[in-house]
Formats: sequence, structure tokens, C-alpha cells
Amino acid sequence: MSNLEAFGWDEYFMTAWQTIDLPQCIPARVTADFGTSLKVVTPAEKTAVLSGRLLHFAKPEDFPKVGDWVAVQLSGVRDATIEAVLPRRSEIARKAAGNKAQKQIMASNVDIAFVLQALDNDFSPERLQRYLYQLTIGHIEAVLVLNKADKTSNTQPYLDAVAGLTVRTIVASALSGAGVNEIRQAIQTGKTAVLLGSSGVGKSTLTNLLVGEAIQKTQAVRASDDTGQHTTSHRELFVLPNGGLLIDTPGIRELQLWGLEEDLDENFDDIAELASRCKYSNCRHGSEAGCQIQAALHNGKLDPAHYRNYLKMKGELKNQTVKATADAIEKRKAQNKMYKQAERDSHGDDYEL
Repeated sequence: MSNLEAFGWDEYFMTAWQTIDLPQCIPARVTADFGTSLKVVTPAEKTAVLSGRLLHFAKPEDFPKVGDWVAVQLSGVRDATIEAVLPRRSEIARKAAGNKAQKQIMASNVDIAFVLQALDNDFSPERLQRYLYQLTIGHIEAVLVLNKADKTSNTQPYLDAVAGLTVRTIVASALSGAGVNEIRQAIQTGKTAVLLGSSGVGKSTLTNLLVGEAIQKTQAVRASDDTGQHTTSHRELFVLPNGGLLIDTPGIRELQLWGLEEDLDENFDDIAELASRCKYSNCRHGSEAGCQIQAALHNGKLDPAHYRNYLKMKGELKNQTVKATADAIEKRKAQNKMYKQAERDSHGDDYEL
């Protein structure tokens, strides 16, 4: 299995493998997701599909994703069947699109995530805060990359805007190559990194620079509104010349949060600290006497936009919890109805009185 180490296989996954009672299988890592099939390395490249058991009984969030280590059974020179997914060391999640409270995994077993924001109309500290929340609860190191520095003659206002977020920041330009070496050096041998951000922020161009060849298609953004066009249509993992591993992802228009509202305090520690000093422990931070949050808003120590973003994210996570509870109740009702129908069918004539 020594060759698997080039793809991030280490003692953690070796230990996890011991819990998989599938002697007919070998370990592999998922390196690309094409929707109907996956690409895995064993370390030879194989096209893989899910086993019938995994496909029908696993939850959607437990399906193998790019970065996962899996147990595969080989069924020929080229084909492989995924029988199980090893426990993940980390994951990047979001709420899936739609009305249901469904978790969606974007990438797994990631050590460091580079969140790209272009220094044009894409720049948004509020959106960055959403990424930082998801990475924090996923136990993944975050690095902010202020890309397309060639778009502005003064990067300081952008740096000032994110100074309070206590996140490592790299100013880069995929066009000139500035900052690329700093990003490359942050991806250690055997460690897995991921590029995150909106369409058009330069993820594919940066991937090509880091890999050292044009493996990802790139397109210019529309000059009228700096809007990027989707050039990456799937997630894929690449091995870098220095032995690091990199996952490129499609652009994300909107990162819908997934998690618990109490986890927000770690990312909004300034607000949590103010709330802890309110006169009343049950302060709602409105018109109550001794509210330190309202005092900070009035004296300019707390940015109103920062606080509004906090309230927005908190409301989303609270609504998600309510929705998840309602969905669980509906699912339980449907299961009970199905069980009762099955019981009536099994008794047959006993119910025909």
C-alpha cells in the first residue's frame, strides 16, 4: 500500500481500514466525481460505481465524494465497485438546494482550504464569513486568497475589510503568478487542499499554475459585470509536483449553511464576548438595559453590517434546525403509515369482519 501514501493514505486511514470487514476489497481514494461514475486510485486509476447495497441503503451525505477513502472490489481490468466508505477525518458540507434540510458534502478528508475572492465585484467579507463557519465546524484550516490583485492599484482597503476575521490572507494574481508560491508552499506533501469560491475567481487558472500544466479549462469573465462562467463542471483531485494534493471545485453561487447556531460563536467571538457581558444572561440584545451589543453598535465598536450578517446566519441555522425536525416528524409518520399498511396486508382476512 506504500504507493497509496502519494494520495494521502496515512495511519488514520490505515486504522480505519482495520474496521472494514471486507476481505475481498482493497482501499482506494476517490479523485473525481462525474455524477454517474467516480474515478478512484488503487493506486492505479479505475472507473468506479456504487454497489447496490450502498446505493439503496446509504444516506446521500454518506455517498462517496472526492477525497473519500473507500473499499473497492475489482471486477476486471478497468472496473471497480465501491462497497464502503471509510470514516472521514474532515468534511466540507453545505445545505443541499431545495426545501428539505438535507446535508451535502462538497469534499472530504481535506486538511487546508483556500477560499478565493477576486478583487472585483466578487469581493464580500460576508460571504467569506460563511465559508469560515463551514470550515471551522469541519475542522479544516482556512486561508483567504485575495486573487486578481492586478485588478486594483490598492489592495489595502480589501485587507482592512477582512482584518478582523483573524484568517491567514494571501494576496495573489494568477495572471502574474504573485502569491502562487506562497499557496504552493502551504500545501505540504501528502496533505489535501481544496480551492473554494464563486465562478470566475480564478480557481481553474490557479489549479493549472499549481499543477504546472493546463489541466483545467479556463474562460475570461464577462467584462460587463465581472461574472465568471462555469469552467469546472466537476470536483477533481490532482497530485502536485511537490507531493501535495489539490481538489478543484465548481463555482458556488450561494453557500447555504449547514450546522448548529451555537457553533457561530467561534467565528463571531467578538459578538459572543459582548453578549457574555450583558447585564442579563437572557438578554435579547434589543432594548434591554445593560445590553453590551447595543452599546457597542451605538458607540461604533461593533460594525452594524458585521452584526447583521451574524443575525442572518444565526436565523438560517435556526430555521434549518426547525425544518430538520419537521422533516424527521413527517418521515416518521410516513414510516408508521407504511408499517401499519404492511401489518394489515400480512393479516389479510383478519381485517375483513
